[in-house]
Amino acid sequence: MANTVSRSGDNGKSTPVNVPAMDGYIEEHKADPKDLAAARTPVASGFKSTQDIEVSEWIENLMDSATNFSSPKGAFKLRPKGVHGSVQTLDEALRRDPFVLRAVQRGKIRFLTDAEAMQRIEDLVDEDDGHHDHQHRLEESLGANASENNGMYKIPLPDEAEPKGPSQTYQQVWANSQSAPENGHKH
Repeated sequence: MANTVSRSGDNGKSTPVNVPAMDGYIEEHKADPKDLAAARTPVASGFKSTQDIEVSEWIENLMDSATNFSSPKGAFKLRPKGVHGSVQTLDEALRRDPFVLRAVQRGKIRFLTDAEAMQRIEDLVDEDDGHHDHQHRLEESLGANASENNGMYKIPLPDEAEPKGPSQTYQQVWANSQSAPENGHKH
């Protein structure tokens, strides 16, 4: 092991510089037998390499959540499986992107033929905007005994004071709110 290294000086010449001695010892690494066995394991017969994936113009999201993809080549957003927007055409530049091929390999998205895409599009439904669910959860969290259950909507009290009176209803909270829903309570 070298005890000196060279450094470029202001004059443009190389100057040797001493390296402080490092205490310690060198330990040779031996691979764990489990790691070696895993490396020798044959590839499963159902496994496809990314070169074996049949690429087409249409793509479908197979996950229950939305998928966002962005790269220098382009970007796309797929809605959750079974919803309008979960089946789309894909730009030529993105079809062979390694991340897209890996997602196909992992079963997160898949390529479709034109016929498969047309069939899938007929079965797609509109996505629920979530407004009803959101309002229902909000009403529930503001409902009877909500302040005793989660303490989020208690009447303001001085520090270390005992609660006075019952919890507020969602109507009471909304009556004093600047951001209450305009449509009020609709189901």
